[in-house]
Amino acid sequence: MAAVSAASYTIMGINKNVQQMTAIPDAAETPYYPEYPPVNTTGKDPAQIKRGEYIAKAGDCIACHTNSLEKGKPFAGGLPMQTPFGIIYSPNITPDKETGMGHWTLDQFVKAMHKGISPKGYYYYPAFPYLYFNKITLNDLKDLKAYLDSIPPVRQKNLANKMVWPFNQRLMQLPWRLLFFHPNATYEAVPQETEEWKRGAYLVEGLGHCAMCHSPSYHILSENLSLGAPIRKFDLTGNKIQGYLAPNISKANIGAVPDQEIIDVFKKDVLIGGGKLEGPMLEVNHNSLTHLTDTDLKSIVIYLKSVQSVSPPKPTGAKAGKALYENYCSGCHEAGAGGAPKYGDGASWTPILKTGMNTVYNNAIKGINGMPAKGTCISCSDQDIKQAVDYMVAAMLGPDGKIVSVTPVKKLTIADGKAIYDTNCSVCHNSAFQGAPKPGDVTTWKPIVNAGFLDTYVNVVTGRKGHPLRGACSNCSDAELKAAVKYMMQQSAPGKDYSLW
Repeated sequence: MAAVSAASYTIMGINKNVQQMTAIPDAAETPYYPEYPPVNTTGKDPAQIKRGEYIAKAGDCIACHTNSLEKGKPFAGGLPMQTPFGIIYSPNITPDKETGMGHWTLDQFVKAMHKGISPKGYYYYPAFPYLYFNKITLNDLKDLKAYLDSIPPVRQKNLANKMVWPFNQRLMQLPWRLLFFHPNATYEAVPQETEEWKRGAYLVEGLGHCAMCHSPSYHILSENLSLGAPIRKFDLTGNKIQGYLAPNISKANIGAVPDQEIIDVFKKDVLIGGGKLEGPMLEVNHNSLTHLTDTDLKSIVIYLKSVQSVSPPKPTGAKAGKALYENYCSGCHEAGAGGAPKYGDGASWTPILKTGMNTVYNNAIKGINGMPAKGTCISCSDQDIKQAVDYMVAAMLGPDGKIVSVTPVKKLTIADGKAIYDTNCSVCHNSAFQGAPKPGDVTTWKPIVNAGFLDTYVNVVTGRKGHPLRGACSNCSDAELKAAVKYMMQQSAPGKDYSLW
């Protein structure tokens, strides 16, 4: 009986986490890219520190180890990463001796990067990409540590992860490691290849950890339950990350694309085939790839165009259009990003469909305005793209075969949030009922603010940490709950701007 109860608890926890992954608020309208901090070279080797900074940029360390959601200090950690098994917070890697890595030895640092084991002896979760970083050379790790030791120390305590039992037990990483991790693996250059190819392989397979996003992952039961372990035979053939497409970047998809067009993706935020880059890759560009030399970018392209992987099996028949939509189109069309007509929204599709299906097909195949040709699926046939278009159009047809018109949802402001708060939330928060914090009480709200907007919003939506489910407002939409949270946090965190959420 106890085993059944424990299993039920775990399953419920995983289901809640999967729901929270889909409930993550929209990204900020104005992306926040942390600036690389100044370094202190006193008594140190400036050349080594400069090399280490380049390696940190190539590895995009700043992205995960900075809480960009709250415009946190660079490398001080605290970024929440939602997984099906709970929330993982990135640690402080500044040289602060109490809360960062100021007390770490070089051997401890190398062990963490190559073995995925902390100085205290516990296993890291694979959200930390040691699966790839164990290919970084010892000399590069020495330079990287010299750089991290020279940045300003930030005293910021690490946040405790919120993992579902039994995944909160670090020893549970052992089966994963036995299946997917080879701690003694190192990068081995292929002798017959060119130096450019070798450099590109080193950057892609190690520091850049490109496969972490661009390769399909092993999963349990559903793709929503990713194990964070790439399927090697499908290396770099594409995946979905944070609701966006990480496209196929193997030879099959980009082999015929001019090198400069691929480099422009990195340097100019322009998609292959046209259109503006969106999503996590935009952050990768600004934090990492734009800092690399043209020579290294060229090496990356040379290597990627040589990768010959097995293509994941394609669905056939009616399922083909749905699969293509989910893999290549949903990143923009699901939310209407970049002006793309929103999936299922007849209001945005009606004027487009009036031009005729042949025109719609042609635009999808060749690209138009912000939409790249074939949605970046260069290897897709024209018929593949038509199937994806048919799938999207079918989602808007009513029983009579006519397009169902849907009124676009208005994005609510902080002012709207105040009205929602006054109507639904104030009865508890104004009177501090059962400890509900009153907006404007900076001291009481401080730990909530430090945990971040995402954490607070998810708590309200899912009824976590003592909150009533959906703030006890069963008829409130997610957008209305988000607006109310924005209002409360704006009143309680002077100097912060929650209007961007």
